[in-house]
Amino acid sequence: MRYLLLSLLLLLAGLPKALAQAEDSSDEGQALRRANELVLERRYESAWKVLHAADPRNRRPAVVLRKADLALNYHTATEGLRHFAFQDLKLLDPSLDSLRQLPQRVLPYAFPVRRVLDSLRQEQPTNYKLDRALGDYYFTAQQCECAETNLDEDELFRRLIQHYQPAHEHGQGDYLSYFALGYAHQRLGQFQESLVPFRRSLELRPTYATTHLNLAFVLLELKDLEAARTHANRAMELFSDRPHREDAAFLLSQIEARLK
Repeated sequence: MRYLLLSLLLLLAGLPKALAQAEDSSDEGQALRRANELVLERRYESAWKVLHAADPRNRRPAVVLRKADLALNYHTATEGLRHFAFQDLKLLDPSLDSLRQLPQRVLPYAFPVRRVLDSLRQEQPTNYKLDRALGDYYFTAQQCECAETNLDEDELFRRLIQHYQPAHEHGQGDYLSYFALGYAHQRLGQFQESLVPFRRSLELRPTYATTHLNLAFVLLELKDLEAARTHANRAMELFSDRPHREDAAFLLSQIEARLK
């Protein structure tokens, strides 16, 4: 009986903590769902406020990952991918790309993306979603040329590869991250290494024209001319804007010249 009472007391002692954890998890889930709804409504600043209220100290990985996605993809202005501005947009408002061209002096939201993700990754080295997010970060930094100015482009690509590879090995990838990994290898002159991620990108999204175009370039470098022509033709079919179609047409002309 004494052991039964002791077990019961221990169970009751742990109950408040368990209930608090369950409540925290419920609050986190509600915040994430609400933020997702707001993003779909183009209410990006409101989404940020919901996430920040749920995790003001950036300690919850699920919330931090959603914050990182929002910061990298839905800001209207940024300084070094450390401070951000967001807006709630209406249906007929300009695109985010257009708004980013406008001068913006006030950046009210501090969120040093890399530092926050690195900190959590040190605590949770097997959370490969954090590696995926860090890969996204370095790809964004390379594309926008707005952060990590102390690192040269090759180093950005090396860090991108460092994080995307383990993320992909543990199921944390999509057609864009596989494209970015292939692109990093391509830009580093590692053409053979770029083939697998480019092909995986197309398995996941066969109509992604940019992967077809870059894969055609790599195959041209590797002298697989028939396959290069196939992908260049497919890129031309899929691109809807004139500049990209012209890029694909030029590459195709180079391939045709080699075939002759």
